[in-house]
This record gives sequence, structure tokens and C-alpha cells, in this order.
Amino acid sequence: MIVPNNRQEIDGSLKKKKKLSPRPMSTPRPRKQVCPFLTGYLLALCLFFTLLGTEIPYKQIMPVNRLKNLTMPGEMALEQVEIKTLRAGTAVVLTPKEPALRQKLWDVPAERYRMKSGERLSSVSLRYGRSLSTLISFNSLESISSLKADDILMIPSVEGILYEIPKGGTLESVLFKFGLAKNEILLYNPHIIRDGEEPALQPGQELFLPGVSLSEEELREKTGQRYIFPVQGRILTSYGTITDSVTQIESFHNGIDIKGNTGDPVAAALDGTVISAGFNNSYGNFIVLDHRNGYKTLYAHLNSISVRRNDKVLQGEIIAEVGKSGFAPSAHLHFSLFKGKKSVDPLDYLH
Repeated sequence: MIVPNNRQEIDGSLKKKKKLSPRPMSTPRPRKQVCPFLTGYLLALCLFFTLLGTEIPYKQIMPVNRLKNLTMPGEMALEQVEIKTLRAGTAVVLTPKEPALRQKLWDVPAERYRMKSGERLSSVSLRYGRSLSTLISFNSLESISSLKADDILMIPSVEGILYEIPKGGTLESVLFKFGLAKNEILLYNPHIIRDGEEPALQPGQELFLPGVSLSEEELREKTGQRYIFPVQGRILTSYGTITDSVTQIESFHNGIDIKGNTGDPVAAALDGTVISAGFNNSYGNFIVLDHRNGYKTLYAHLNSISVRRNDKVLQGEIIAEVGKSGFAPSAHLHFSLFKGKKSVDPLDYLH
């Protein structure tokens, strides 16, 4: 079969076009558009985590003067408030101090001991090898007679006493007064050092003085072996509120009345100095002795006086005679004990 030339040309062109035409492909899926709100949220989240690791100063959290007036649970006051640059999300921690501000600068290992019924402090002292001076001072005992069963004592690991810094006191003055070395003080009083420096001591702060004992006078006072009875006799009237037998009017009796006979000797209850001696309408003939450390004794209704003002007397020395001068229905001695400007019950100190 003869194909015309023009047909061959047509077929050839068709083949070329067929080769050049692309293979049919599947229709592509349309792209989803990202929500603008989600994009903003992701950007904000990235920014938040970026800032989380940075240090942001907490400025003006609360004025320091207001922080000092805050109270913590249990009536705990604030000892110090320290506001620093804090990492984001960190809480402010306030450091409380002990109730009633017993500002301890010391840190001494101690063992707890529970007192048994009928037990005396002297037996505890022998058991643990700690002196009465150390046990009395470390436990801040006013009198060993106040101890009773189930009371808790702290037994320190070393001999010594607690010492409260007086007004104007310095570390140097303490070292000089008690003959201690600086390293001895720092060993048992580590809280003197703060931020690597030794701050000036403040009145009321408390140190532990290793190897130091209470003075003989303090020890006698704490153990109750301080004052002797000025007269031996029956107690007619005790210390405290009394009611008059006739008028039924209540009044406060600032001492004790000890029965005696006119002319019986009256002894000084403790060493002291006569600061007053004379006559008073109520007390009659009287004597006042000063025993230092704020303690004074009064002897009243005396028959006669054997000392004068400024005389120094020893414990047990005869200073007067029992009588009934002044407002006294019968012969007896009125004896009062004063601590500072307040009277105290003499029976808590006499032996």
C-alpha cells in the first residue's frame, strides 16, 4: 500500500506530539493554612521559656521596715530579712528567731535528761560529771528548788556557763574579763561569724563561756544556800496577801514575821553593808542591809540596834535584838527580802 507523503508527515507529527505530551499525574492535595492564633501562641510560649532561665530582680517585694514588723506562727519575730536578686519563680524565705529573743550565738552539743521523782540536781551532776554551776547556768535555773519530776534538763558536753552581753560589752572585754582565748569562744559560739565576718556584739546576745563557773555568790543564790534565818523561831505571818483578824481588811505583807523574845539576837542573813538604820512609825527600829546584785534585807521591830550606816557585816554577825517597837503587838522580827525594787518571798531563799 502506498501512503502518500502528506500522510506520512501527518503520522510522524502525531508520534512526536505523543512522545512529548506528559504522562497524566494524580491531582495534588491542597495545603492546609496554619491558624494565625496558634502561631502567636507558639511564639509566646517560646519567648516564655527563653525568659524563664534569666535572672529577674524582684524589686520592692515589700519594704524592709514592714517586714521587720511581721510576726511568724508561734509569736516568732524576724531576726533578719535578706532580699536578694532571685531566679524567677523562687519564693522569699524569711529567717525567724527564737521567741522572746534569746539571741543564742552558741552551739554546744547537749543531751536531754528527764528528772525523776525525788531526784536532786546534785545526783544528776554526779552521774554526768557536770558541775552544779554548769547545769544551773545552761538550763537558766533561777533556783534548784523549783525542779520537779518530769522536768527536762539539757546536759552540755562541756563545762561552762551562759553569759548575756551587757550594754557596751564587746568580744574583747569578755575575753579579758574571763581570761579566755578567742579561738575558745569561736569554737562554741560559731554564730558570731556571719558572712565571713565578726559583727559587733549586741546587748542581750548570749555566749557560752567554756570552762567558766558561776561566782560563789551566784551559786549560793541558785542553790538556795544563800541566806540564813536571822532568828530561830516559828513563822507567825507568811509573805503575801493577809487579812486583818479584826477589820477583815486585806493587805499585802512584804516579808515574814518570826516569833522571838525581847532581847533575842538578830543575825545578818548574808554578808552586806548597812545602808540604813533608824526608826519608823510602822517598822519601829529597823536595819537595811545591801548584799550587792540588787538584793537587800530589812530587819524591823527591833529592840536595839548594834550597827551604824556604812558598816560592813558578815553572815551570822549579830546586828540587833528582837523587840516590839513600832506597830507590833508582840515581840517578833519582821524580815523582808528585796530583789531590785520588788519584794520576794524570803522562804524561797532562806535555809
